[in-house]
Amino acid sequence: MLKTSQPLDRCYAEIIEKRSKYEETDYSDENILSQTMGEMFENIFDMNRERKISMGLRFKWRLRAIKDFYYNLKFTIRNHFKWYKTISKIRPCEGYDGLIRVMLTHLRDYIETEEKYGHSEKQFRENKIKTTKETVELLERMLYPDEYSNIRRQEVNSRYPDYKGLVTEYKNGGASYSGSFIPQGDGWAGMEAGDNPRSGYFEFVNGRFQLAESPDRNETDRILTEIKNYNKELTNAYKQAEDDSDNDFERLGRLLKENLYSWWD
Repeated sequence: MLKTSQPLDRCYAEIIEKRSKYEETDYSDENILSQTMGEMFENIFDMNRERKISMGLRFKWRLRAIKDFYYNLKFTIRNHFKWYKTISKIRPCEGYDGLIRVMLTHLRDYIETEEKYGHSEKQFRENKIKTTKETVELLERMLYPDEYSNIRRQEVNSRYPDYKGLVTEYKNGGASYSGSFIPQGDGWAGMEAGDNPRSGYFEFVNGRFQLAESPDRNETDRILTEIKNYNKELTNAYKQAEDDSDNDFERLGRLLKENLYSWWD
């Protein structure tokens, strides 16, 4: 999508109109010396060489240089404060998160500036702010991709009991957590993790988790059915988290394509 300009708010257009009245260049018919056909800018270097450099023009150039230096210094100091937290977190080895942090800082700064000093017509200014804020929300989610799965998993967990995991300690000092279990009687009803998991009623025998006779087979079957549903919902939740992430990437792409050139217009 090519860059296009947006209509100015009327109050800013009036300011520009007033300024234009004081411009030195007069483009009226009375001031035309000659007209000719040619490519744009083909005579610009000859025109500059022929232009007389007066003391007044040199003074204007010097004044402009002083103003440029002032504004450069002003924004350099401002940006050090505005960008300090972002810059301090970036390393040469940073991946996507470094890029996203830079985008977030710049867009938040832009929103603040647009809200205070935006000069487009109201409907255009409001749309720029709205779409930029939506982009910031997308980037904030993408900065922590694990949260896509965490949120969906928490939604599933909220509908089920707090399952316990089997803690297995190893001689080398390591440990693992696996399976889903609920207390039943003197043992636990549930299902192990892995490719060929055991399921049913378990008890600890000589420090090892072993299948045993259930004190209430119906209750054990109910728990196992519940756990199977839980695992099924959890699998679907992870697939949904992947879709959520893909949808955010697609939406971000559309927002950037439709607005990147017009946000700063």
